[in-house]
Amino acid sequence: MSFKGDIHGDGIVRIDGKVEGNISSKQGIILGEKANVEGSLESDNVIIFGHIKGSIKSKELILKTTGSVQGDIVSDFLEVEMGSKYDGSLKIGQREIHDDTKQGKVKVAPPGIEPGSTV
Repeated sequence: MSFKGDIHGDGIVRIDGKVEGNISSKQGIILGEKANVEGSLESDNVIIFGHIKGSIKSKELILKTTGSVQGDIVSDFLEVEMGSKYDGSLKIGQREIHDDTKQGKVKVAPPGIEPGSTV
């Protein structure tokens, strides 16, 4: 199946065909092994088994063995499996949370990374 246009939603979206357009969904986006997307992805959670040519913005991104990305990634957490392909720039962000005891902002490192450590 082939689709041209933007897709917006709140639930989880799974793509198994060709999409020419931007996809945004609050809860999650899954690109199946046969997915081929030309456009940007934006979601809290993204799992890529297929191919995307475009930018990705997410809180959590998992790039599976069969997945490939041609584009820039901005994510708080990134998991890359051996065998996957990626070509672009990468920015791993740090979320800011409010610390009620100090009435200020505290920077929190992504899960699994100790604050102040070098990656």
